[in-house]
Amino acid sequence: MRKYLIFLLVAFASCSDDSSSESIQQNEANFTLSKSSERTVWNNIQVGEVLKFDVKIKNFDSSADVVYVLKPITTDATKHQQNKIDYNFQEEIKIPSSDVFALTKDSLLVKKTQDSIILKKANSSFFVSILKPGNFIHEYALYKMRSNKRVAASTQEMLFSAVKIEAYTRNVQTDNATMFSSSKHSRYYEFTIDDGDQSNDTYLTDSDAKKNTYSALYNGKKYDGNIVIKEVLTFSEKVNTEKGPQIVPDWVLTELTITQKRNNEPDNIISYYNLNIKQK
Repeated sequence: MRKYLIFLLVAFASCSDDSSSESIQQNEANFTLSKSSERTVWNNIQVGEVLKFDVKIKNFDSSADVVYVLKPITTDATKHQQNKIDYNFQEEIKIPSSDVFALTKDSLLVKKTQDSIILKKANSSFFVSILKPGNFIHEYALYKMRSNKRVAASTQEMLFSAVKIEAYTRNVQTDNATMFSSSKHSRYYEFTIDDGDQSNDTYLTDSDAKKNTYSALYNGKKYDGNIVIKEVLTFSEKVNTEKGPQIVPDWVLTELTITQKRNNEPDNIISYYNLNIKQK
């Protein structure tokens, strides 16, 4: 009789553990957040780019009354967390093609800025369109909703830096034409770098721990210098001409490479390619 009672107690305890484990699994919203492998280099992000992030929900619950909602945490301006100000939190959606000449009724994929996104699969993606430079410390919350009630939530953090680079050329007339001489001109090739206006925005800013230099490749020639944030820097030698301004040989800065020399660490190399040059 005693053995029979012990067996019942063990069986009851086992059933209780299984029920508890199942309940916990049903009320969890664990997920992993990662940078998309479609982009191989993540240290050269610029304002205006659109970044892709992948989301994987663990123990995905496909019940009809369950919905997963992903939402960025937008509380801290110093970390560039303000949606629609520092960045746009975007979902890729399909819309019908509006091309009347299209032979098929294919849909177009467009990115739409949202406050939150409903994730319908265990493996999903979202996009972040960069509006400002800075060190981004983003947090995203995943909510599990059952019958319109929140039953679980968890958060993940994502870190990245973005800069704003503006390359341009300008012509200055240094001397007017006279009866005996032609006008004189000087063309300058310049750029500026902005890494953000918050206190922790120091991605390319010199400090006691790191120094930043650059090497610019333009029109087949290299030009080197030191990085000074928001100051006018040169990527090619000034060209002096007579009679008229020099014709710009190329409207693209082929490569701008930043070398960060850091104390007791290997150099950090950051390369930006094919920067459009504007006329000022």
